[in-house]
Amino acid sequence: APGRCAALLVALDDVVGATQPAALVVPSGDTALAEAAREVAAEHGVALLQPPAAELPLLEWVATLPPEGLRRWHEPRVTLCVITERRPASLERLLASVSAAHFLGDTVDLSISADADADAGTLALSRGWAWPHGATRLAVRAAKGGLVAAVAEAWTPDGYHSHGLLLEDDIEVSPYFYVYAKLALLRYAVSGEEGGGVPASGHAAGGLLGVSLYTPRLVELTMPRRRVDMQADLGTLPASAGGGVPHLYLQQLPCSWGSLFLPRPWLLFRAYMQARLEGAPGPLVPRSASNGWSTSWKKFMIELSHLSGGVFLYPSFPNQSSLSTNHLEKGEHIGGKKNKLTHRPIDFTVPLLLNLSDLRQLWPPQPLDALPVRDLFTRPTRRSELHARGIEAIAAHRGVWRSHAREAAAPALRLDRILERLLPATTAPR
Repeated sequence: APGRCAALLVALDDVVGATQPAALVVPSGDTALAEAAREVAAEHGVALLQPPAAELPLLEWVATLPPEGLRRWHEPRVTLCVITERRPASLERLLASVSAAHFLGDTVDLSISADADADAGTLALSRGWAWPHGATRLAVRAAKGGLVAAVAEAWTPDGYHSHGLLLEDDIEVSPYFYVYAKLALLRYAVSGEEGGGVPASGHAAGGLLGVSLYTPRLVELTMPRRRVDMQADLGTLPASAGGGVPHLYLQQLPCSWGSLFLPRPWLLFRAYMQARLEGAPGPLVPRSASNGWSTSWKKFMIELSHLSGGVFLYPSFPNQSSLSTNHLEKGEHIGGKKNKLTHRPIDFTVPLLLNLSDLRQLWPPQPLDALPVRDLFTRPTRRSELHARGIEAIAAHRGVWRSHAREAAAPALRLDRILERLLPATTAPR
């Protein structure tokens, strides 16, 4: 009724004017309250969060955000980028798990990329999937490109507030995967406390390249590969960092089984990968099995993280329970002709995090500088050490890159320029 709307508007305006909150949280179902909240939020420059009423308990953590991070709630935009080919049953499982997730009232677009030889079932499922949370897009390649091309083309940021969450079709996600990704974005990528996701210098905050949904059970860059239990490996935080068992950590290794990528690092990665695919020489990552990989986009991302000293945020829960899991189905790498390694489900398929009580262990999230750090091989390190190694590696290879660029008459292949845009402009992270 008009009278109720007017009364709500006046009361809400008085409360917001007196308290000056960073955000308003209003369930999406109450039309009168939602209308009043939209008007008041616009008038006072306050962020308005409108989750379904059932998802209100999933917002407990917003009180732990710095006010600047809360004010910028709607600034980061996330696109779910699904990569598929000829596994319609796998794709349906992934899309069903994504559709069952909690999106907190946010607009989240869904983009599906299919290779040229995708079968009719995969294409029909992709075209017909109902998605109520945002826009949908299906891109089908005109010519087969393989997984490297599929990943590179799956997402192009349309600005520095655009973020891509890449999911191959043999992945399944937890209902809480987006809540985790949103928390990570607001706490570590766009919050003023952490320096912002894209500061004026254009460098990634604290060397953060992305956010993994998955906790690995295997150290895959050593030969022979070895099992790892991250909960046991990380131990406890020092008293100065609040003590207790850490449920987040930083690692130099990129994750291919469900990751959120930040816009500028991703654009630089694409430029780096294009240069490498066009013949620019890459570095040998010391003692890394990835040096022998031939058709993996992750190989190039590993090189980039090695050279830039960048890191990814990872979750850590008992038994490697994660926000995504990999079902290890036959594809270009698993069971492929060029891959002679044995892949056991027990080493790769992890339990999904399904309980809110487990998720609550993530808040309040620790400051980025307080999180444990691991290198490519899951060895303890510091971000300053990774940064220093990256500078040394770039210096060691700069002459080779410049020589190749001159011979190829292609200034775009100057990898040293690409990498220097990723490195922090002033002091190294701690």
